[in-house]
Amino acid sequence: MSEIVPAEDIEKIVGAPRARNLHFGRAVSEDQRVYILHSHQCIESGRDVRECPFSVAMDNGIDVEYWWLGCEDSAVVLGVRGPHLVPIRKVSDQRPLPGGWLL
Repeated sequence: MSEIVPAEDIEKIVGAPRARNLHFGRAVSEDQRVYILHSHQCIESGRDVRECPFSVAMDNGIDVEYWWLGCEDSAVVLGVRGPHLVPIRKVSDQRPLPGGWLL
């Protein structure tokens, strides 16, 4: 089950500022956890972020094949592929990850 991380900590953990409409994330190898930085749009919706499609996908499990393509411990733009949370690209990179796609 997704857990809420304090707002003052999550941008620091993920390593990116909150975006208007993109969800960012980071797979922290030391913790063996994935963190989601929900978009401003998601936060402003008023719904519990644990019910966000990105949180639900994370609760379904991550597709390790996509996460360990050089994006662990890096801030990434998140997507949902099937029932799973996947990285689309590194936040600092405009190119898609291998097997990934751009929004």
